[in-house]
Amino acid sequence: MIKQVLIRLSQKESIRSIASALHISKNTVSRYKSIAEADPLTTRELIALEDTVLNHRFNGGSPAYCDERMEVLKELLPALEKELKKPHVTSQLLWEEYRRDHPDGYSLSQFRYHISQHMKAVTPSTLLRDLYQPGQKMLIDFAGDRLSYIDTDTGEEVFVETYVAIMPYSGMTFVMCVRSQGIEQFLMATVRALEFFGGVPKILVPDNLKSAVKKADSYEPDLTTGMNDLANHYLCVAQPARVRKPKDKALVEDAVNKAYRHIYAPLRNRIFHSLEELNEAVAELVDRYNQKRLTGCDYSRRECFLASEKPMLAPLPQAPFEFKRRATLKVAPNSFITFGANRNSYSVPYRLIGQQVDVTFTATQVRVYHSGECVATHMRSYRRNDYTYVEEHLPPKSREYRAYSAEYFISKAERISPEFKTIIEAIFAGGQPEQVYFRTAQGFFSLQRDSDPALFRQACTIAVCHGNLRYRFVKALIKTQCEGFRENADELTPPGNHSNIRGKAAFA
Repeated sequence: MIKQVLIRLSQKESIRSIASALHISKNTVSRYKSIAEADPLTTRELIALEDTVLNHRFNGGSPAYCDERMEVLKELLPALEKELKKPHVTSQLLWEEYRRDHPDGYSLSQFRYHISQHMKAVTPSTLLRDLYQPGQKMLIDFAGDRLSYIDTDTGEEVFVETYVAIMPYSGMTFVMCVRSQGIEQFLMATVRALEFFGGVPKILVPDNLKSAVKKADSYEPDLTTGMNDLANHYLCVAQPARVRKPKDKALVEDAVNKAYRHIYAPLRNRIFHSLEELNEAVAELVDRYNQKRLTGCDYSRRECFLASEKPMLAPLPQAPFEFKRRATLKVAPNSFITFGANRNSYSVPYRLIGQQVDVTFTATQVRVYHSGECVATHMRSYRRNDYTYVEEHLPPKSREYRAYSAEYFISKAERISPEFKTIIEAIFAGGQPEQVYFRTAQGFFSLQRDSDPALFRQACTIAVCHGNLRYRFVKALIKTQCEGFRENADELTPPGNHSNIRGKAAFA
């Protein structure tokens, strides 16, 4: 929201129009404007900040001020509108009744202003081609009919969606096939469209698809976070077409129909074996379509675009947009946060164990924030149950665990007794990755620490002699003081060769 305010302020919009468009108070817009003017960073630098950092910079980590009177009045406005339409009912009378129930409510002038804002009607106007300004808008839509390709692995026919974007002044058109109308595919195609046009218009006008609009409304649509992020990244404004108003995007609707004739029809008898192969054919036909002379004109769409629209587009940022997802997570006792379908874990400084952190992640990177400060940055992992960590983030005990190995435990056991070393060697000879046996080895060393040294050595000797090297057997021997075995257990020595003793080689 802050970024949208800053972008609209940079485009010289008035405070009142910004407040109305974004459904926030004028005081909030004015406050953001004052903070931005006093900030040493430029508007571009502020917009480039991560959302969490920017919010902390403008709001100091505190919730935005909320006027309780407005919340009360909002609930009353629909009923007040109905009352005002009744004969002989005036706004003065309604205000007097309002103040009788809410003595601390708005004054008469503010009361009338909020009612008029609520009842204000926007009269639709017809959009003519001549009213489009060069480089001002990019219209976006999906074609209703779908193209397809044959999956070489399964032999199945895979249907894909066709994304269409047009610069309405010149008619320059971009067409691309994507796997679905999902938000990631939609945003990726929009990025490709902006790269195709080589610049950024002031306004993006998508249809009311779910990937762009979270809640459709004729006057104040609620955009998805991804659509807002893309607009913020490219320093432009997203303004969806009105619901059931095809004239708002008449040219892109026409572009879809022309795509059927100039792209779908020529490809009707061709068979493709990948999405990439299909898009190569589509791009070739789109290029031919854009270079074709317009009816009654001595120029093509591309020539008109290069002459009139391309110079009016804002430059592309250095880095392309990456779709960001956000989550608020609690740092686990092991100083990791875990998310995603693959349950990947990423380290956070252990001082934040038990605290809530804000996580922003893209297809390539994970960033962790606490109180507006970036405390950890990791490359995104896609291996199932993978742990990505920075050594300094881990608690001291975790660092010790990272040093564990078979050699570490065997060397430590050798310093206690040869029999104990034999047991630990047999554990790690089980054929599985050595990390699988760390817990068992830790169990033996815990048992050794809690037992009388002579008794523990006797138990290990008996275990080796009987070929039973399990933790439970050794623990039972210690618990029963080796009762039931030879009275003088100290005299037991492991036999060299015996048919009942498998020895270390059997575990290799």
